Amino acid sequence: MKPELLLTQKQKLILTPQLYQAINILQLNLVELKDLINEELVNNPLLEVKQETDSITEKVNQDENTLIQTEELTERREENHFDDWVSYLKEKEHRALPDKPVVDKENRNENFIYYKESLQDYLLVQLGTAVSSDIDYKIGEYLIGSIDDNGYLTISLNDISLDLNIKRNKIEKILSLIQSFDPPGVGARNLEECLLLQVKYLSINDVLIEKIIKNHLNNLARKSYSKIAKDLQISVFEVQSLADVIKKSFDPKPGRRVGDLKEVKYILPDLIIMRKTEGGYRVILNDIYLPQVKVNAHYKKILETSNNISSYDEGKLIKKRSISDHKTKDAKKYIEEKLNSAKWLIKGIEQRKKTIYRITETLIELQKDFLDKGILFIKPLTLREVADRLDIHESTVSRAIHNKIAQTPRGLLKMKFLFSKGVDKKSGDTVSTDKVKKLIKEYINNENCVKPLSDQKLADLLSESGSVNISRRTVAKYREILKVPASNLRKRFSI
Repeated sequence: MKPELLLTQKQKLILTPQLYQAINILQLNLVELKDLINEELVNNPLLEVKQETDSITEKVNQDENTLIQTEELTERREENHFDDWVSYLKEKEHRALPDKPVVDKENRNENFIYYKESLQDYLLVQLGTAVSSDIDYKIGEYLIGSIDDNGYLTISLNDISLDLNIKRNKIEKILSLIQSFDPPGVGARNLEECLLLQVKYLSINDVLIEKIIKNHLNNLARKSYSKIAKDLQISVFEVQSLADVIKKSFDPKPGRRVGDLKEVKYILPDLIIMRKTEGGYRVILNDIYLPQVKVNAHYKKILETSNNISSYDEGKLIKKRSISDHKTKDAKKYIEEKLNSAKWLIKGIEQRKKTIYRITETLIELQKDFLDKGILFIKPLTLREVADRLDIHESTVSRAIHNKIAQTPRGLLKMKFLFSKGVDKKSGDTVSTDKVKKLIKEYINNENCVKPLSDQKLADLLSESGSVNISRRTVAKYREILKVPASNLRKRFSI
């Protein structure tokens, strides 16, 4: 074969940096987008936050303007000369400003965060009142620092003895003291010790409960009541009653009773779906927490004029560390690049708003029955159906709903929740898998606990009443998603 040159034509999609940025902005949630904007505000000197005049400032300015009656003062104010402003302010010092109106409390993130004492802080306070020796306090402090959030000691006493160079029996004495603190069961090294400490604290003088805790915790978890009854020589019904007491009165994770700063404070929805009084729904994009950015007019004016940048302007840029020793041309080119970057960011944010708004309106239209009546009326829905209605690609829909949370009349929901998979019915139609899960949950809640429904029986009930054809294995999968135990673990013995 002879070597030869050939010309071919190809269609190829190339992602420009601007398109890549727009795609990235679309899939960010509210918190992530805020972080991105704040980062751009630091890196791009042409971006600035829109300063909206506060209602208090407006009121004060209006009242002060009424005091300016002469033409001379009006002209000085318009000229905005520094000396005139100084003399003007000195002249007005003796005049009391009008009362400030009451301003609604801002919805800042800081207002949602509150201090809640940690488990370690709570235990250290009790330790301080229980010991008088510095050595005892040092040992107790080390032990408390080794207790996890569930209230369990996570390090062996031998290791503590080696670290502190203190005898083990001394450490055991301080540990015993900590185990008497509130919450009951704290400082235990395993579940058995935790429950036995609570037995002592609750003054439950029942030998059978202690025997179950010491010898039959695994059987209790598996609900093997017959084995426990045979070993303790009591009836199965008595074992069931004792198991109910342990379940209701004891806490396997006592440390969780005392909160800490690591817990999540609140969820910030990306949008709100609100029911109108006259019927229907409206969409509100929750962008009040986002900085409202704009292009700095001063730098924009520099590019619009043909004049060179003054030494003062160049010095300003150098001071902002935007440029170092660039010449005027380089500085102008730099501003041009940053201007384009700022415009694309603002355009990407606006495009994100429009896309999410359009998709949400379509979701409301398609899932109106769910919003009106509840989970039993949710319809199977795919990304392609929404994409076809809006004449966009389904990947755009996927990115727009990615990691987004909506506040709806049915509670806080991930937007992905409104896209429900379908299960075939006998009639040939499809029903949402979420509706099937709801039906399974209702059947289990209304079952006879002495004879709980098996997975096969649940499948039969769905086929008979709901005309839904799913296998026993699928029912088991949905039951596990709902965190409902199997029928043998739900069974109770009648008395």
